[in-house]
Amino acid sequence: MKITCFTMKKSIEEAEKEARCKGFLGRLFARKKPDEIVMKTIYIENRLITFEMVKEASVIDRLLKRAPSSKTSRIRMIANGSTCGVSYYDDRGIQTGELEVPEEALQRSDYSDDALSLRGNALARRILRRRVGGNMRLEVSSIESIYRPYHIAFFGAPEEGKKVFYLPIAADDCTVKRTF
Repeated sequence: MKITCFTMKKSIEEAEKEARCKGFLGRLFARKKPDEIVMKTIYIENRLITFEMVKEASVIDRLLKRAPSSKTSRIRMIANGSTCGVSYYDDRGIQTGELEVPEEALQRSDYSDDALSLRGNALARRILRRRVGGNMRLEVSSIESIYRPYHIAFFGAPEEGKKVFYLPIAADDCTVKRTF
């Protein structure tokens, strides 16, 4: 299946090396059984949600004709389809491309577009209220589907019905940072 995804910047060997050293569980399981790490690459569906923000000028500004009656701008959010987590999306330095991927390597979104846009709307309001202030109107202008590649390190062979520890490692080297 042909998908739009972020370009992969980390090889599976680098991810396995990182999994052997990362975290308490990774070190614990990798030192006991170094040959028992099984690597798998999956693509998780995310949604790029673009909001149109319309900010109305205050009554005083309109009466004194200091500002136009309304100001329009855009803000983009990215929503993870498997966790419903939302964050601000800044596409500077981010490369995307088309890729042919087998169906079993895809993980589709578990949440609807409405649920993801509702969470994105709440975060966008919180960000904009701190930066812009005042009353604003947010409307969804577009929703795009994009996939993020992950290398998953399974500590032990994954078998159905058994609990296995795993560590997801982002293969696109994009990070989610909390800045506010």
